Amino acid sequence: MPRQSGWSMGTTCYTATMNADRKAYRSAVLTLIGSIVGVGIFGVPYAFSKAGSLPSIFYLVVLAGVQLLQHLYYAEAAIACPEPLRLVGLVERYLGRHFKKVAATAIILGFWGALLAYMIVGGTFLHSLLSPYLGGIPLMYQMIWAVLGASVVYFGLAFVTRINVVVTAGMLMTMFAILLMGAPHVRLSNYLPLVSGHDLLLPYGILLFSLSGLPAILEMEDILKGRHEHYRKAVIVGTLSAATLIAAFSFTVLGVTGSATTTEAVRGLQSVLGPAIAVAGAIAGLLAVTAAFFASAINLQSTFRYDYKLSRFWSWSLTVLPPFTLLLLGMKDFVTVISFTGAVFSGTSAIMVALLYVAVTKKHKVTEKPLGVPVWVAYVSIVLLAIGALLTLARLVGKLI
Repeated sequence: MPRQSGWSMGTTCYTATMNADRKAYRSAVLTLIGSIVGVGIFGVPYAFSKAGSLPSIFYLVVLAGVQLLQHLYYAEAAIACPEPLRLVGLVERYLGRHFKKVAATAIILGFWGALLAYMIVGGTFLHSLLSPYLGGIPLMYQMIWAVLGASVVYFGLAFVTRINVVVTAGMLMTMFAILLMGAPHVRLSNYLPLVSGHDLLLPYGILLFSLSGLPAILEMEDILKGRHEHYRKAVIVGTLSAATLIAAFSFTVLGVTGSATTTEAVRGLQSVLGPAIAVAGAIAGLLAVTAAFFASAINLQSTFRYDYKLSRFWSWSLTVLPPFTLLLLGMKDFVTVISFTGAVFSGTSAIMVALLYVAVTKKHKVTEKPLGVPVWVAYVSIVLLAIGALLTLARLVGKLI
C-alpha cells in the first residue's frame, strides 16, 4: 500500500477539520433556532390580532434587535469566562453575590415557566395527533409528553444535541409546508385594523419569550468546542433566521384567519384550510416545542450542576419536577404563562445579561477581538426591558382586579 505524502496527509486532515467545523456550526445554528422557535411562536399570531398590524411590526423589529444584542452579550460573557459557568455563575463572578440572587430567582422561575408552557402545549399537540385513534384527555397526553421529555433530558447534552438537529430540521420543513399551504389564502383585509385597542401590550411579553434563545447560547459554545471565530456568526444567523420564521408564520396566520385567530393558531387555520393543516400544525408544534424544551431543560440542569454543584440526579429532578407539579395542579393557560414569563422573568434575565456585558467590557475580560457594541446601548436595552416588565405586571394586575 503506497505511503501518503506529508502534503496529502495534511490536506486530508485539513479537510476533515473543515468538515467538522461546518457540522458543528450547523448544529449550533440549528440548536439556537430550535430554542427560539418553540411554543411561543403559536401564541404570536393571536397577540398580533389583538394589537393590530402596525404595533406588531414595531414590537417585532425592536424586540428582535434587543434579543439579538442579548444573545451577543451572553456569548461575550461566555468567551470571557474560562470556566463552563451558566448565567447564575457568570453573574456572581462578574457582578457579585447580590446580583446573583436576583439572577438566580429570575432564571430558575423563568425556566420553570417556560418548561411548564412546553409541557402544556406539547401535550396539546400530541393530543391533537393521537386522540382520534387512542382517545383520552389533553392532561393525559401532557403528562406522557412531560415524562418522555424529562427522560431524554436526563441523558445530557450530547444525546440531546443529536436529537435536536433532526427535530429542528423536521420542524423547519413542516413550518415551511404550513406557510406554503396558507399563503394563497392570505387576505389583506385580515390585517385590519392596523391599530387595535383590544390589547396593545399583549405582544410584548409573548414576543420577548418567543425571540429569546438565551438557554442555547452557552450550549452553542460547547457544541463549537471553543471555536469563537464561528461563535458570534452562529448567534447572529440563528437569531435572525428564527425571527424571520416567526414573522413569516405569524403574519401568514394573521392574514388567513384575521380576527378569528385562535390562541394556539392551529384551530383557526383548520377552519379555513381544512383538517390537513391541523395535522401539519400539530406536527410542527410538537417538533418546535420538543427542541425548545430540550434546550431549556439542559440549560437549567447545567445551572444546577455547574453553578450550584449539585449531583446529576438532583439537578435533573429540580429541573423537571417543579413544572410537572404545576401542570398537575391545573396551570394550563399557556398565553398567560408565556406572557408573564417572557416579560418578567425573561426580561429580568436579559437585564442581567446586559449588565454582564457592561462588566466584561469595562474590565476588558475578552482577550480576543471584542464585540465592540458601546455600553450605552446595553444601558438603553436595560431601561426598555425594565419598563416592559413593569407595564406587563400592571396589565396582569389590572386584569385580576
